[in-house]
Amino acid sequence: MNYVLKDLGRLGSSLADLRVVSFDLDGTLVDYSFVEAVWFEGVPKLLSNARGISFDEALKLVNEEYDKVGPSRLEWYDLGYWLSKFGLREEPNRLLHRFKDRLRLYPDTLPALSRLREAGFTLIIITSATRDFIDITLTHTNLAPLITRVFSTTSDFGKAGKDEEVYLTVLAELNLRPSDLYHIGDSRIFDFEIPRRVGVKAYLLDRSGKERGEFVVMSVEEFASRIT
Repeated sequence: MNYVLKDLGRLGSSLADLRVVSFDLDGTLVDYSFVEAVWFEGVPKLLSNARGISFDEALKLVNEEYDKVGPSRLEWYDLGYWLSKFGLREEPNRLLHRFKDRLRLYPDTLPALSRLREAGFTLIIITSATRDFIDITLTHTNLAPLITRVFSTTSDFGKAGKDEEVYLTVLAELNLRPSDLYHIGDSRIFDFEIPRRVGVKAYLLDRSGKERGEFVVMSVEEFASRIT
């Protein structure tokens, strides 16, 4: 899947004259079925088999260890780290491929992205997911042909979340002004408040309809209709 990131310098210079939309990945373009299956089914099942304990016991143990680390640390996102920590003899990619059939695009994802591409937008992804999760997601959905660039805060920047520096680095790499970039995601802090602070035209995605605001949308399709 590295072909998504070919010719970084050439692409960066050519994007300057284009309108660009960046997307969060999990919870925005794809639902959580795949990642939840890996972390809360795949890992505890391996642990259950390795230690001869029940699945429920293994799941409880796994969750306790996840919580001790938390999403503010890079290890939390690193499947290889957890397999090693639990002493499990399994390759991360092999475990990921075991659950690739759980990958689910939201119904509005492809229509919205196709509409944006037809309107002349360049589409990129900015996500905290690690490269191994990203690659299998792009490979086993229909996203890859629509996406020009992918940025992983964990794998590319060594950051657990999308802080201001992440957005500024992306803008610099693509030779964009903040006002040239739209962003949408489902985290109020990382996908809305932080990019807004640096001047990115960010929208908050809330599929539940609980959030309110001028820049809150209930679907990626609604977002696409707002900016085209």
